[in-house]
Amino acid sequence: PDSRQPLDGLQQVDQEIRLAGIRRLEANGLALEANEEWENAIGVYEEILKIDGDLQFAKQGLAKAKQRAQINQTLNTYIDDPDSLSAPATMQAATKLLLDLSRILPAGPRLIDQKSSLSRLLKRAATPLDVMLVSDGATGVSILRVAQFGAFQSQQLSLRPGVYVAVGVRAGYRDVRIEFRVAPEIEMKPIVVQCEEQI
Repeated sequence: PDSRQPLDGLQQVDQEIRLAGIRRLEANGLALEANEEWENAIGVYEEILKIDGDLQFAKQGLAKAKQRAQINQTLNTYIDDPDSLSAPATMQAATKLLLDLSRILPAGPRLIDQKSSLSRLLKRAATPLDVMLVSDGATGVSILRVAQFGAFQSQQLSLRPGVYVAVGVRAGYRDVRIEFRVAPEIEMKPIVVQCEEQI
């Protein structure tokens, strides 16, 4: 009854079960990394660190997975809203990210596809398109954050893809605000900005 052997044996069994669980989770984490499923890999490495918080491979895996998940989220934000890339600060940040991504080796198919999409969208955002503004010669026209044009009959200008707001002002008339989108994939019709409703 006083023997330590049964207790030692049970501890060894527990230790072996624990190590087998860690090995299984490690293999799962590496498979998720290979598939570029970074958000799921975070969960696996956190689970390993709950079992043993000192495991170096799990700490490194968690740090890498968190970094790559953040990159993935940022890429998707840019790709899902390509018009935002026309803003100079956003374009600069996206271009820097693209340069940083060239240092990630090896790059998996998902990352290669995202890099290609972002590169194409940055070219799209940097290419101005012709826009025709039409007015009545009496309305003062401006485009917010672009320029003030004053009164005119028609005016052609080049704008990068994005969403813009044209404002028309005329004494004795209600101001008008027209939001319009500039994009290569839509047919650009003339933007009519004129105050017609008398006050």
